[in-house]
This record gives sequence, C-alpha cells and structure tokens, in this order.
Amino acid sequence: MLAAAPAAFAFSADPAVRYTAAVRRREAGFTLVELLVALAVISILAAIAIPSFFGETRKARAKAEVTPMFNDLRIRMEQYLQERGVYPDTLGESGLYPTDSPDGALRALQPLPDPWKALNITISGPDAVRCGYTWVSSRSNLGATGPSPGNAGTMATGTFGFTPPGNDWYYLLAKCRMDPNHTGYSWYFTSSVNSSIFPNNEGQ
Repeated sequence: MLAAAPAAFAFSADPAVRYTAAVRRREAGFTLVELLVALAVISILAAIAIPSFFGETRKARAKAEVTPMFNDLRIRMEQYLQERGVYPDTLGESGLYPTDSPDGALRALQPLPDPWKALNITISGPDAVRCGYTWVSSRSNLGATGPSPGNAGTMATGTFGFTPPGNDWYYLLAKCRMDPNHTGYSWYFTSSVNSSIFPNNEGQ
C-alpha cells in the first residue's frame, strides 16, 4: 500500500484553488497588451489635464495683473471726472501701453507716458507687466467733437457688446499674452457702465 503524499504536495480537490496555468500567468504580472492599454489611457488623460492646468495658471496670472491695474485706472478716471468735469482724452483701442503686442515678457511701466502722467495714476500693482492697457473715453451724444473725443471701437462693441450711454463714458482694455509659447491673445474689458471685468479668450 502506497503512503499518502506529504501535505505540502497534496492537490486540492477544489477547482477554485487549483494551481493552473492561467493562475500562474496572472501571478506573473501584466501582459504587454495590458501595459500598452494602461499607457494609452494615461497618455489620453495627460493630454487633457496638462493643457487645462497650464491654461488655468495663465488665467490666474492674468487676473492677478489686470485686476489691480483696472482698479487703479478706474479710480483715477472717476477722480479726473470729478476734478475737471470730463474724462481724460481717449487713447483709442490701439493706444495700448506698455506694448500693443504682448509676447509673454515682462515690460516696465515706468517712466509713464504723458497721458498716464496727466491722469496722475498711482500704480499699486507690479511695476512690470505682461499686458498692454488703454482707455477709450467720450461723450457719446457729442461723438468725436466731445471734450474727450473718441468713439467706441470694434473690440468694445463687437467682442464685448458695449453700447455707449448718453452721458460721459469710458472703458478700459487689456491685451495679454502670459505665455511666450502661445500665439493668441486674451482680452479684458471694464467700463464706467459696468465695473465688472469681462474676459475674452482667456488662458493665452
């Protein structure tokens, strides 16, 4: 009579725990196909998440610059109106300072150009900026013959839907590019009619 096999070598009658070839393959790790599928999924997620992350970073950086600059300009525009009865002469939508072609590089604000000096503005934000800034002002009921001659431009009326009111008015524009690797521009708009800051094409 043969002796029973040692317990270490005994085979289970339960098929759920049998040491089959399929079990050995699973214990060996992922197959090449499984690894390729996992890498493809990771690549897709990265392609979606990374641009979104950097876009949000650029938006935050632009808002951090534009908001205090618009606040400084708005305060002085209103003070100028109280002191002189009119808003300062228009610069036009093309009168962007310190540059009309932002490229992601920081540019010094000082020394300020004469129209900014006449506004007697105090810059509370950084002394170097990546955006260009301008204002447009007028009395819409007098058009280009008003004391601050200027008409609303296409960026204000077309992109931001600005309608000049019947009394003195102004609006501020910022043209930004926060990343030198981008080719587009972000625009920001606020006005004497609505002090909210409205963006267009954010994240550039």
